[in-house]
Amino acid sequence: MDELEMIRRKKMLELMKRAGMIEVKPKRKVVIEVITSPGCPYCPIAWAMAQELERKYEGVVARELSVATPEGQRKAMEHNIMGTPTVLIDNRVEFIGVPNFAEFERRVREKLGLE
Repeated sequence: MDELEMIRRKKMLELMKRAGMIEVKPKRKVVIEVITSPGCPYCPIAWAMAQELERKYEGVVARELSVATPEGQRKAMEHNIMGTPTVLIDNRVEFIGVPNFAEFERRVREKLGLE
């Protein structure tokens, strides 16, 4: 196979991936943690977004951690979290409050190596 043919095949694969004709396997796993508190009216929205991304992308794991639990309290103290919802991606605070879904998805795709 000559160099020009290799370039054509690579370009064709790229176009097919973008068109959704080929499933793209993620390069790694991404962990989304949504820190919530009981009675927070916005926490269910952020949690639903995280669950949607978990359903949409292979390699994404979403977890909800309530500050009413010891694990949630520990995580909140570890990251100096003062408000909920707070979204961590790969153990880094990415959003405080309800994130914009497009930006949330973009950051997850970036972490998966799809951007």
